[in-house]
Formats: sequence, C-alpha cells, structure tokens
Amino acid sequence: MENSKIAATVILYNPENDVYENIISYALEVDKLYIVDNSLKYNQELIQRLQQLQNIIYINNNDNLGIATALNIGCQNALKDGFQWILTMDQDSKFINFSHYISCWKKLKEDQNIAILAANTNWNDSIQVPQEAECKTLEVISAITSANIVNLQKYKEVDGFDDKLFIDLVDYDFSLKMQAINAKVLQLPSIYVKHSLGEVFHRKNLITRKLRSKIEHNPLRVYYFTRNYLYVAKKHRQHFPKQLGLLKTLNMLFIHQVTKIILYEDQKLKKLKAKFLGLLHYLSNKFGKYNF
Repeated sequence: MENSKIAATVILYNPENDVYENIISYALEVDKLYIVDNSLKYNQELIQRLQQLQNIIYINNNDNLGIATALNIGCQNALKDGFQWILTMDQDSKFINFSHYISCWKKLKEDQNIAILAANTNWNDSIQVPQEAECKTLEVISAITSANIVNLQKYKEVDGFDDKLFIDLVDYDFSLKMQAINAKVLQLPSIYVKHSLGEVFHRKNLITRKLRSKIEHNPLRVYYFTRNYLYVAKKHRQHFPKQLGLLKTLNMLFIHQVTKIILYEDQKLKKLKAKFLGLLHYLSNKFGKYNF
C-alpha cells in the first residue's frame, strides 16, 4: 500500500453514546478505522451508528482483553491490510485540529527513524489554535497511547505492545522500547486533543486539613500501576538509569505514593493492599489480567 495512507484504531470499553463525537473528530480523515471493543456492556446504538461510516472495521473481543492486546489487534490488522502508519486512540479523546496533524504527518513521515508522533493533550478553551499546521516537534521520552501516530515497521521491530501489562504503563513501555532501538518519539505541541487523564478529587490532608485537588485512581488501577511500574523499571533500567533507578522507583511507589494515599485519598486500606499485592505479584512473576 502506498505510504500516503493511514489507518487508525480506537479501543472501546463500556462506552457511552457521546463517544461518537470523539471518534468522528478523526474518523473521516483516515483511510480505515479499526474499532476494537473490549466492552463488557455492549452499546448497540453506538456501534450501529459507527458502522454507518464506510471505512470502519469493527472487532468485538467479547471480553476485556486489556489495552495492550486490543492495540496489538488493531495494529496487526492494519499491517495485514498493508498500512505503514496507524493512529492509536482512546475512546475519551477528541481532536481539536486533526487536519493539521495529518498535514504534519505527511511532511514528517519520510523520516523512517520516527517511531511515534504524539499530539498535545494539554488542551484548554483559552488556547488559540493556529490557522495553519505548525509542524515543529519536540523529542520526548514517552507519549501516552492516545493520539499517537505510530510507525508500524518500528512497531514490528519492538514486538508491539507488551500484553503482560494488560493496562497501565503500556504506553510508557512502548515509548521506551522505541528509544532503546534509537527511534524517535516526537511531540507536535500545536496539535491539540482533549483527553481525560483521570478524575480530579478535592481532598483534605489528614493532618493539616488543607484542601487540595488531586487525580486519584481506584484500588485496581493502583495494583496495576505498582506491578507494572516495577516490571517496566527493571526492563528498561539499563537504558534509562536516571529515570528508572531502583531507589527512585521504590521511593516513588512506596514512599511518595503511599504517603499521598494515607494523607489525602479515600479507600486507604484497599489501596495499600493493592499496592503491596502489586509488589507480591511482580516478585512472583504474575502478570496479565487480575480480578481484584
């Protein structure tokens, strides 16, 4: 297939109907969109509406196989259909200026050492979007999965996304694997996407009673993050000792985050149990899906 064509994949998980507006912000400007559905609750109305688009391939996993496996399904289908580049999306991401992204990708794609092009997720309504595509790039260590354009030849070179992780740090691991083979991970600061990074809670410090706003995750996500971060840190420490050193990793996971849970968050005992269960499963090499 000619190099001017681009595929996309979006991973669904129990989506609401408003997900359609997110998907339509890019669906009409890609050549094929692989919708990979990890849902436990099937949204027939949404799927029927999406299937009215002519470039849609719908893949129902009939279970939650995790973000890594779902992304691999989308990428493998794109490779089978001859694509060299694919846009990877979360269901809760919506582009502001996707046509600019495509223009920049067309200018940059001839550099086959580019592994990932990433959009800017720091969007707010006060930002003025440029009238024309600005294709200045910044080299970054990692990029979140959503709103990335991925070089599928580089994807094959690093054996894709790591299924062992299931969810959490799948994107971080993938970015680090690319840099370990000296491929580039670039961000385009002028390409904007609305993306939800987590729910913000207003919590009082347990001791000082001062109110602060913080992003929190449920105990299951605490478990995955702890287990997977230890795995990713060990896997990539040789190439990234400054970012993933042993003492720095342990301090972040078991001092900084535990202190944050104790002082600010709810479900303290469940989250602390999840964190130390993540450590136990890492040490016993238990990965993949876990029903907490």
